[in-house]
Amino acid sequence: MPKFLENNTNVVLLDVQRGKRYVGEPSVLLPQSAQKGNTCALYAFNPLRFRFGKKYSEDSRERHIELVFSEYRKGLNKIDYDVANTYKELLEEIKDFLNRSSADNTQITKEDVEKFVANLDANLEEIKGLSGDTSGLKNQIIRYMQICREFTSEECQDEDFEEFISQKEHIDHIKLAQKTINLLSSITGFGAQEVFDKHVSEHIKSVINTSGNSYGETLQLTLGNPQFMAPLYHQAVINLAASCYQLEGSEWHPTMPIEALMDTLREFGPLIIYTEPCVLFDIKNCQIVKDTERYQIYSNLVTDQPGNDGSHSLLIIGVENCNGSHFVYLSDPNVPAQLTGPSPIYKIPYDELLSKILNVYGVSLQEEADKINGPFAFQAKKGNFDKIYDFVNGAQLYPETTNSKKNKYSNDVTTAIQPAAAPPDEKSSKIF
Repeated sequence: MPKFLENNTNVVLLDVQRGKRYVGEPSVLLPQSAQKGNTCALYAFNPLRFRFGKKYSEDSRERHIELVFSEYRKGLNKIDYDVANTYKELLEEIKDFLNRSSADNTQITKEDVEKFVANLDANLEEIKGLSGDTSGLKNQIIRYMQICREFTSEECQDEDFEEFISQKEHIDHIKLAQKTINLLSSITGFGAQEVFDKHVSEHIKSVINTSGNSYGETLQLTLGNPQFMAPLYHQAVINLAASCYQLEGSEWHPTMPIEALMDTLREFGPLIIYTEPCVLFDIKNCQIVKDTERYQIYSNLVTDQPGNDGSHSLLIIGVENCNGSHFVYLSDPNVPAQLTGPSPIYKIPYDELLSKILNVYGVSLQEEADKINGPFAFQAKKGNFDKIYDFVNGAQLYPETTNSKKNKYSNDVTTAIQPAAAPPDEKSSKIF
């Protein structure tokens, strides 16, 4: 059974372990930093999984999985950097080379870009003759040339460089997701296209309309557009990560009575959820409503606070049901978990959560439909959170007998996650 900060008729508040401890170096307890970049879901998984680290066997299945998703996280951050810096600066450089203002929307053709590449090539030759460290400038020019040649290649169908750059972010996300899924195929048995197709199918099936599935028909029409495909691919990777980490889809559904959520937390521990518009713990706009040595509970200074753009993943770690008022307590991966001092916990009205929660396929509970099926959260298998909590707190060793013998070629992580209970006339299918 999980450990509690509070557990009574009206309030359930879980005690979540502080910091991180690696199986490969179990004597060291480290603080957990806040998420880096737009990687909240992968950080939200951390309290519900064993972490193995650099000193664990690289040939093991567990470390292989960990490294694959670590590279995916780094890849996401690199794309974010490129969008905010490299692509923006490259476009400015080309317009400057063509003597065009930043507001000039004249098409930048392949011929224009080829001339720019020739100029970069000449610049690169000049730099080679310079003394001093010019490696940074060389690398920037080489990177610019790589992007430009991708546009001028025969495979690229775009005719305008600015349009190419606007789509490249989404294409980069898709390629990264495909690479990540394929790196796990020796474990899962599935390739990128198969995982993606299955994810899209489950996404569509989770939206129930007795009058026909116009939602699915509309979604299918967008699948040739990278802008719409990229988020689907990302969610497919996140669901695959949950499966590889031996998490499961919770049977809790947001439309159930509040007591069902309380019982789920008591039995399984924290729930990982997705929100859009995102629920985000912004301490600058919050006030402390409860202050103890072990934890501090914050709530928004202003009620009916507008939603933040984008989506965000958090952990439900508590519920309050008092005099007809319902609240949830959240842990945000965007907030660092220090080893000392009170833990910050974010409290919001349950109704606010219901207005923003998504199922694990990325469908909003508020989508126009007769019903939105789950799962609406990931959870550790029964008893697993307790073992992870004890390991991180130094009270229990890693259970070697059940985990250490598997290598990275073990084909036993295929469909670990089950959807929430389906109506009697529906067949329950698994998530990758």
